[in-house]
Formats: sequence, structure tokens, C-alpha cells
Amino acid sequence: GVENPKLKCELYFSDAQRKRVDELAKQLNKDFVVIEPHSKMSYTPNRAYPFKKWQSIVDEVSKHIQVVQVGEKGNQLLTGVVDFTGKTSFKEVALLIGKSKLFISTEGGLVHAATAVDTKSIVVITGYQDVRMVAYPQNININIASHGPCGLKIPCVFCQKDAENHDYAIVTKHIMECLSE
Repeated sequence: GVENPKLKCELYFSDAQRKRVDELAKQLNKDFVVIEPHSKMSYTPNRAYPFKKWQSIVDEVSKHIQVVQVGEKGNQLLTGVVDFTGKTSFKEVALLIGKSKLFISTEGGLVHAATAVDTKSIVVITGYQDVRMVAYPQNININIASHGPCGLKIPCVFCQKDAENHDYAIVTKHIMECLSE
């Protein structure tokens, strides 16, 4: 009987976190998007989207807007991004996403955090999980699965084939449409 529920997460930030992100944001253009191309492989390899496809997406999107990569220090960097990997805490990344036009990734904690700061996400969904895991109304979920949800923690042949066969231009198209809104 719940009508029109407010589907978003809540995070609470300190003044120090806000100040730190304000300082970091001074290094960026007024308009930017945030991307996290890496999935937590120790949890499951089946949420991953091929790095080369993320690179192709960034190659196109960066012609139009600055792209900031976040994530763990030491993760492989995309070419043509501003490198903020390892420079922020989880909450600071959430605040940075809140200053961005859009967040781009696979399903993970930062997709949920983006809702707390009212930022739309483009989410690549594999056959590992059900699209309802990130069914926030502001997100654009791109379901690339031909099966599932499989829920496998070990490599899934179907998830890997879906990711390899998916046309990254679909992701790019959705990003560009969001940026033109």
C-alpha cells in the first residue's frame, strides 16, 4: 500500500568532508561527469564491463565534457580522464558525484551513494544481478544480460559473453542524452 515511495539512500557528511571536496572540485571544470569503470572483482567477476569498452565510452564522452575517474588507488586508469583514484573516501566520492552532471558505472556502492546526493547514474547491469537492485527512478539502467540473475560468485560464461558482445555505443548514447537534458 505504499504509493510513490522515495527511493534513495541517505548519507551524512561532515563539514570537513564537504570542505575537502569543495577544494578538490576547484581543480575541475564547472561541468564534469564521474566514472568508476572497475567492479569489485573479489566479490564477483560477473558485474564487470570490459575496460576497453569503458575506454571507448570515455574517448567519445570526453570530447564534450570533462570525465573524472574515481575508485581505489592502483586501479587501471582510463586515458583522457582526471585521476581522482585513491584521493577520496567513500563519502567524499559521494559528495564529488553530487557536484557532477552524471555518474557512470556498473552496479555497486557508488550507484547507491549517488542517490543520496541526487545525481542520476548510468548503470551497466549484467546477468549477475537483477535490475531491481538499482531501480532508482532517476537512474538509467542498461541491462546487457541475456540470462539471469545468476548470482554466481565464480566466473559465469554467460555474463562474460554478454559483456563482450554488448555494444558500448548504447551506453555512450544514453550518457550524451543525459548531458543534453
